[in-house]
Amino acid sequence: MDHQQLLEKYHSSALSFMNEAKQISGPALNQSHDGGWSAAFVIHHIADAEIQFGARYAKALTDENPPIVPFSEEQFAIGLQYNNRSVDISLQSLAATFAMNFEILKNASEADWKRTSIHPQSGVVTLFDLLQKSANHIESHIAQLKSAAI
Repeated sequence: MDHQQLLEKYHSSALSFMNEAKQISGPALNQSHDGGWSAAFVIHHIADAEIQFGARYAKALTDENPPIVPFSEEQFAIGLQYNNRSVDISLQSLAATFAMNFEILKNASEADWKRTSIHPQSGVVTLFDLLQKSANHIESHIAQLKSAAI
């Protein structure tokens, strides 16, 4: 897969996630099955994760070998009070963040896609690797979003 194909995957995954999220409303947003996250929590998580990924893209494009600071999805859910947040605001943030990240990345040069960052567990990762992780992350949560709303 080249970076153009990866950008398309990222874009289509983001649109699919947003479309799926907008289909869920009312009590279904806060239902949880088998102790898993509700659809609302999944939406907040993806909104917060995309902000984190956006910061990683920006650092990779502007700094030499910047360190990646991992985040705990469980601690984000607690510390950022997912249970008290507005799904509408998270969806608005997500739409804007997806659009901004996509615009920045579609303008990246061939050399930019090879720029590296340092992840504490994974070691050296390229901008391409970061976007691939994000696209896969979004895809994995589409299925979780669907099953949370059943």
